Amino acid sequence: MIYSNTNKGGFNVRLTGIFAPVPTPFLEDGSLDEKGWVKNLEIWSRSSLDGIVICGSNGELPFITMEERVRLTALAKETANGRLKLMAGAHFPSTRETILCCEKLAQAGAESVLLLPPHYYKGNKNAILKYFIDVADASPISVFMYNMPANTGVDMDADIMIKAAQHKNIMGIKDTSGNMTKMGYLAAAAPDHFAVFGGTGNYLLAALSMGACGGTTAASILYPNSCQMLLASFKEKKMEKAMDLQRRLLPVSDAITTRYGIPALKAALESRGMVGGPCRLPLLPVSEEVRKEVLDILDNSGLDQYETWR
Repeated sequence: MIYSNTNKGGFNVRLTGIFAPVPTPFLEDGSLDEKGWVKNLEIWSRSSLDGIVICGSNGELPFITMEERVRLTALAKETANGRLKLMAGAHFPSTRETILCCEKLAQAGAESVLLLPPHYYKGNKNAILKYFIDVADASPISVFMYNMPANTGVDMDADIMIKAAQHKNIMGIKDTSGNMTKMGYLAAAAPDHFAVFGGTGNYLLAALSMGACGGTTAASILYPNSCQMLLASFKEKKMEKAMDLQRRLLPVSDAITTRYGIPALKAALESRGMVGGPCRLPLLPVSEEVRKEVLDILDNSGLDQYETWR
């Protein structure tokens, strides 16, 4: 199944590299911390990141209004000034509202949008495929799919992802399912324009080994150089170095994702000179005991030696 629609904007070649799915800073009253956001963007712009994902899962996507997503994207466009590629979360439950969000994010400066599959009403694979095709047909910028079964309860089938990948305006996928067999089939079948990104630092090396061409990892928010070094070591076939970096990244990634989540990530940011701040309710801050455990994990990883950009 080949779709005739050509890429209408955003990314025109296959993406590779390391993208950070960055958190959204809030003030104590729950409003956006725009000064904190700009400070973090200035810091990340000095790093080796290839791009950032605005309002993904770490950005507390379900709690962010369309207007706030547009504002965050516009500030990122202004602050990064072309240094970072900008991908922004555009998913809403309805196709109509998702398309509207794509249009507004494009106007604000996003080069691509990240889309979860529709997941409230489950069981219809054709509806998932049609959702991505309809949005990709209408979106003025490139579309990235986002397979996040831990949060959505929907793990997209390989055949659906492979069919969607044929669309010229669907440029890739962030896959956090952990299913390396599925990722391998997708990477092998995907057309040249389509990028497969590993969705977590827990198994970045495994994803690269199965054909991924980059990573969208929470660990890269804190350790972009380490993730870039892992990617470069893999490409250069320096597997001992790549394996050592993966071993160091694993407990860091696990602590700020699966185990303790966004509140732990924000505590980690604060410890490294960036703005974390509170989460939006109902997310609660980590306890002092958990905060200390997470910071000990970061310190014991030995990865800070590589992050001279901070």
